[in-house]
Amino acid sequence: MDNINLFQLISALSFAIDLAETSISMENDFFKSFSEINTKHKFLNHSKRTSYISLKLALEMSKENDFLRKVFIASSLHDIGAAGFIDESHTESRFVIQHSMKGSDLIKKLPLMDDEVSSYIKFHHENYNGSGPFGLKGDEIPLISQIIRLADTFELLYNDNKPNYVQREKILSFLKDNEGHIFAPYVFDIFLQIQSKDAFWWDIENISSLPDIIEKVSPNISVFIGLIDLKNIAQVFADIIDTKSPFTFKHSTNLTKLISNASDYLGFNTNKKTRFEISALMHDIGKLAIPNSILDKNGKLTDKEFTIMKSHTYYTRAVLSRINGFSDITNWAANHHEKLSGRGYPFGIEGNNLSLEERIMSVCDMYEALTADRPYRKGMSKDDALKIIDNSATNGDICNNAVNILKEII
Repeated sequence: MDNINLFQLISALSFAIDLAETSISMENDFFKSFSEINTKHKFLNHSKRTSYISLKLALEMSKENDFLRKVFIASSLHDIGAAGFIDESHTESRFVIQHSMKGSDLIKKLPLMDDEVSSYIKFHHENYNGSGPFGLKGDEIPLISQIIRLADTFELLYNDNKPNYVQREKILSFLKDNEGHIFAPYVFDIFLQIQSKDAFWWDIENISSLPDIIEKVSPNISVFIGLIDLKNIAQVFADIIDTKSPFTFKHSTNLTKLISNASDYLGFNTNKKTRFEISALMHDIGKLAIPNSILDKNGKLTDKEFTIMKSHTYYTRAVLSRINGFSDITNWAANHHEKLSGRGYPFGIEGNNLSLEERIMSVCDMYEALTADRPYRKGMSKDDALKIIDNSATNGDICNNAVNILKEII
């Protein structure tokens, strides 16, 4: 399948962003200054819930599909600029400005986006009274940014650990107190209407377990994108993944070069080569769920830390498997730590069930990781890395044929 559904792709990338924010929130009360509302907030459904509320607001304003499409994309990806954030000691204002500007810049790099969507993300933390990071006031703030501002704040107020009916009054009180200050009165009035229906609150509570909740309010954006545009999108997310830690800088891009060379060596056609390259660019997207304290640790990981680190392949599959027509890309990407011996992770898949592409991905990933600098060691020489790889092949963990292909392309 050469075309990918844009709705599914945005939903998958939105989930990846939530994984990133979940990992950040695990780090030393990271959000204490950013969110005085709820410092123990769970971010796993943040983008999905923000998107649902934004669309409910938007549907009361217009049924025009292009407007709803922009609301969906901007609200789903509104925190894309926070996904690769490294600095844990920033102040609230610094974080808000940096992740808003970074998000705006990243959106411009994604195919099929436009400057309008970029501006909606840039200004989604503006306050109606002009006290926000960029000083826009009232109608100077794009309407979609105003929508996201309220929806985003509501989601931060919402507590996943409590039933919706015990927190409604507290949330409404906070929002009401900030009408005309943080939130546009027009947007707030519409919010009062939609929240007056009990179904709204039950949707908020059950959005993680009932996928049709977001689907029933989403616009028709069954636009299909080709592999070249998809590869460009994958490159943007590879950059986000790699910049999450200074010790993974360019890892995904460097791996993709090896995979590209292996594809040429094996005579893959353009379609298959591009899909293989996309899988390399996205193979570590699950690392967005891993706290930087583990990724950057200068020393051996504890058993608990290693268990958390291993989960990144599980989350890579969780993100990519949401996209129809992605099964081969998902397997090539997510199985890069599986071993022929069955001693790999996360599923312990044995050799007969691992394709040649998966075996090549595993070997190339190992070589790139060994030759790159890490927090606890300098990158190895080519010869030293190949000695370790040869030993792993001798032990039956990786494929001799894949090792020989690696040697040919380097």
